[in-house]
Amino acid sequence: MHFATLFGRTLRQAPAGAGSLAEQLLWRAGMFRVLSNGEVALLPLGSAALHRLADALTTAMRDLSGQEIGFPITSTAPWLTTVAALAERDIDSYRQLPQVIWSWRRRKQQTRGRVSLLDLPTPTTLGWAALALEAEQAESLLKAARTRISTVMRHCGLDPVAEALLSEGTATVIVDSAAAPLDTLDCPDCGLRAPLDTAPLAPLSPHTDPAPPSSLVETPGAHTIAALADYLGIPTSATAKALFFSDRRDGEQRLVFAVVRGDREASLAKLAAAIDAGELVPASEEQIRACGAIPGYASPVGLENVLVVADLTVANGAPLVAGANRTGYHLRDVVYGRDWQATLVADIAQATAGDPCPRCGTARNAGRGVALGAIYPPQPTTLLAQAADGQNRPLLVAGIELDLEPLLHLVVERHADERGIVWPAAIAPIDAHVVTLGRGDAVAVAGQKLAAGLQAAGLRVLIDDRDERAGVKFNDADLIGAPWRLVISEKLLATDQVEVRPRAAPQATVIARADVIRWLRGEQP
Repeated sequence: MHFATLFGRTLRQAPAGAGSLAEQLLWRAGMFRVLSNGEVALLPLGSAALHRLADALTTAMRDLSGQEIGFPITSTAPWLTTVAALAERDIDSYRQLPQVIWSWRRRKQQTRGRVSLLDLPTPTTLGWAALALEAEQAESLLKAARTRISTVMRHCGLDPVAEALLSEGTATVIVDSAAAPLDTLDCPDCGLRAPLDTAPLAPLSPHTDPAPPSSLVETPGAHTIAALADYLGIPTSATAKALFFSDRRDGEQRLVFAVVRGDREASLAKLAAAIDAGELVPASEEQIRACGAIPGYASPVGLENVLVVADLTVANGAPLVAGANRTGYHLRDVVYGRDWQATLVADIAQATAGDPCPRCGTARNAGRGVALGAIYPPQPTTLLAQAADGQNRPLLVAGIELDLEPLLHLVVERHADERGIVWPAAIAPIDAHVVTLGRGDAVAVAGQKLAAGLQAAGLRVLIDDRDERAGVKFNDADLIGAPWRLVISEKLLATDQVEVRPRAAPQATVIARADVIRWLRGEQP
């Protein structure tokens, strides 16, 4: 690979839109570019680094006796759903189990803000899944995959890779990052982390004290939670908040009535996941009135033919003040289960800093990080397979999803200095950066011969034989960050020597040209 013809020039400065130091270095080193439509293109060096990471993970999957499956290139379907759909046609007996499969695909997702390697609309995703009839077997396979992937991550310079609770036992893989596009809630005691918009709330204890019958109370002008609490002299936590959304999918709409405690907001991410929503947008006043509810005084009491989703905080039996579906009036002492029922009860409230950890009860702190994927514990499917005892049992599936492009950013973020990137050897796009100094034909020929020898030995090589000053070439080599820089000059050629410097080393070493390959392999004489 020749520097002069490499697609993607090195830059003295990153564009004004580049955010973190890692993103600036990736821009300047010619690793990626942002297209006019806002999407990201990996240039040859960036693509090479991604392929090396993918190769390392592919080797890990094969070592686990996994079989590669070619799934759709771009998909919005959940990974485990896709796996279950495949198994439905081919798995019906314990004799075919366990199965371990993996696949590469482009996964469509909604970005959280400005597009970068940390937050792509279609990241390259490794999907791994295990199919089994016994939970212990599925857990064992999942543990082995997690261990193997963690080993690969350590070799790529990412240690540790954290796992954080997402929902119902699922874990999302979160890593701290200076760029940090993801808000999290972190427990300082047990280490539990979760994305803020999906962070689970600790369950409330059931309310067991008897409550009086609900009663109508006049509340003029109290059409907000704050105004209602002030008028009645109660905390907002003693009220029920009514929130209406329109769920749009495939040209159709359905009205969703979400009920959370008055001191909480609804998490759209949790609500959408709970009801398998398409696009949730605030409902119009006309939609709300059409179902019999009154904006500002809406209540789930007495409503029919509406999808009502109750948060766990309003379904523990505590009496709350709720709307009466009548302007200027509310209902006191409304109790879930006695006075109204929801279509679905789920954790849909937004968690905030200070909320107790659902695992240990410690107050959680606000944090920032990057989500790299998810880990799914064994879960039953609707598919049945015959067990060894002749009985049909639900097929279990466990899985892992891991996005690759964010890893490139994180590696650079953790492995860089004031001069540029310092790639770990396992993921470096090139192994050796050969620099020739001098305009003589003999130096150019010697550089080509050295590069050819290194390539023949299985190393990836970039040769810089441009007609540029030594300082320019050295700066570019440090910026790109190959593990080894090799220099040939007229003076060194005269003594049949090469200057060798590891990227992170403060000084270079001069060695015989015949010893270069052994030196790079760690076989120094």
